[in-house]
Order: sequence, then structure tokens, then C-alpha cells
Amino acid sequence: MLAAPARPRVSTRLTGIDAARALAFGGMLLAHFAASRRSTDPGWLQAIDNAADGRAAPLFCLLLGVGAGLLAAKGTSDGAFVRRGLVLFALGLVLWPFVDDVYLILPHYGILLALFPLVRRLPTRRLLPAAGVAFLLPSLVVATAGDLGLRASAQPSTYAELLDAPTVLGGLVWTGGYPLVGWAGFVLVGAWVVRLRLGEARIQWALLLGSVVVAGAQPLVASAYRAFDGSPFLASAAHSNQTAWYVLAAATAVAVVAACLIVARRAAAVVRSVVPLGQMALTAYLAHLLLGEAVVFPWLRSSTPPLPVQVAVALAVFVGFALAARAWLAEHRRGPVETVVRTLAT
Repeated sequence: MLAAPARPRVSTRLTGIDAARALAFGGMLLAHFAASRRSTDPGWLQAIDNAADGRAAPLFCLLLGVGAGLLAAKGTSDGAFVRRGLVLFALGLVLWPFVDDVYLILPHYGILLALFPLVRRLPTRRLLPAAGVAFLLPSLVVATAGDLGLRASAQPSTYAELLDAPTVLGGLVWTGGYPLVGWAGFVLVGAWVVRLRLGEARIQWALLLGSVVVAGAQPLVASAYRAFDGSPFLASAAHSNQTAWYVLAAATAVAVVAACLIVARRAAAVVRSVVPLGQMALTAYLAHLLLGEAVVFPWLRSSTPPLPVQVAVALAVFVGFALAARAWLAEHRRGPVETVVRTLAT
């Protein structure tokens, strides 16, 4: 077995990481609770909503790599990663048939966490190349053998469908909403980021500027996609699960993390109000699914509210969850679901 590399020099949980996780949750609220349905919806608001749709989930997965790296730096064992990942995966299987309106990421998230012991053993210099391979592989397959149903299948809607192991496995790896074959790259990028000296201002600014330059290439990539007659390597539309989108989404996620670290270092009060929500992101994620299935999604199906109203609802939910998280953590060490997962994985 390969020896684990030297632990990254991160000894404490960074406030900026929690703030970034809260922003990822906010982006997911926009992606799930708001969508333009009218030609009169403001263009700038549509742009924000569309950006959230293609960037929130990658940010969550990149933060999985960052958070797991922080735990690894504290000496968390391989077994703990595997047990927690399997608990999340099992929770995802239980919830899968009940979630109809969004792709559930929890089963994929659990598998990626369970596989982190392999990631932690990679030398830092190999993490980005490994992420590059993950980002390239789907486009290589599509370019040579066709899409083979990439992200084309629905998630299981009954427990009976969960018994069809080949179909479920195929959905997790390739045909489902978050194909592991490519999404593993986000975790690898996060694992690389956390190996850096994240507490240093020069590292934070370098990450921010470099990732903004890469993410800002979106219009050029879109033009190149048209010029090269739809090459799969250049498909940058949200959730295309092709190389260009993976790279642009990863760069955006790194930019968000770097910006949150900078703000947390220079003006901690600005992010303090959302830090508890970031620490309870799993609880908030499950709660927003329940709220969506019970209230928001039926409301959206039965009416056609303008986009500003939908965004206002998403923002109100975000603020409510942030206040609830702050109140809960004032009396408890962890969120309720986080506590259950930790207990089951012990």
C-alpha cells in the first residue's frame, strides 16, 4: 500500500470554507426553487439563475475534497471516511424514490467520500493531472463511441428499481445526473486546493485570480464549440458533463472558495452569519428537499410565478435556514443529520 503523503498544513476548520459551503447551498436553492418560465423575466436574473444551475453542485463536490482533506489533516482514519460515505450512500438510497423533481446527489456524494482514502494517498503533484483525466474521459468516450446514454437516465423512482443493480450502478457511474466518472475530478481539485497554504493571503489571491481567468473563458469556449462543429471536448453548457464544462465549473468553484477565504480573513463579520449554515449543510440539504417536495415544487407546477418571485422565495428560505442553523448550533455541537451520520459511522 502506498504511504499517505505529508499532511497539509491546515490545523483548524477555516471559516471561509464554511461560508463557501453555505453559498453552495444557496446556489442549489436557486437551481431547484427558481427557473425562468416567462419571456418577460429579467435577463440579468436569468443569467444568475442559470449560473447557479450549473455551478452549485460542482462547488459542493469540490468542497467535499476540501473538507475531507481537512479531516485527513486532523488524522481521520480511512475507515471513518468509508463508514461515513457508506452511511450517506445508504441515506441516499432510502431517499431516492421520494425525490422526483431534482437529481439527488447524496448517493454519489457518499461514494466519493468512501473513496477518499485513495485520493489522500496521491501526491499533491498528481491530484490535478488525475482531475484532468477524470474531466477528459467522458469526452473521449463520447468522441469515439457515442454518448452511451451519458446523463440520460432517470433516477430510481421505486425501491424495486433499486434492486436492479446493473442499472443503478450504470446510473451512478455514467447515465445518472452526476456521473462519477467525471465528477470525481471535482473532489480531486478540492483535495489539491486544501494541500496548499490556504491561510496565506498570496495563495488565496493566486487561486482567485487564476480561477477567474479560467472561468472567464466561458464565452470563448462557447464560440469555439460552435466553430468546431460541436466538439464534445468544448461543450460548456450547464451539466453537459464534458471536458470544458468540468474545467469551467471547477474553476468557478475554486474562485468561490478563494473569495470566501479572502473575505473571511479581511472581514470575518461579513461571513459569520452564514457559517453555521455551512456547518449544517447536510441537514439543510435534506430539509430543502422535504420543503421542495411538500410545498415549493407543487406550487411551481400549479402556477407560473415570475422569476423574481421564485428567487425571492429561494432567498427567504436561505435566510430562514441560516437563522435556524445559527440557533441550533448555539445549543448543539453539530447539526441533527450530521450528528446521526457521525453516530452511525462510529
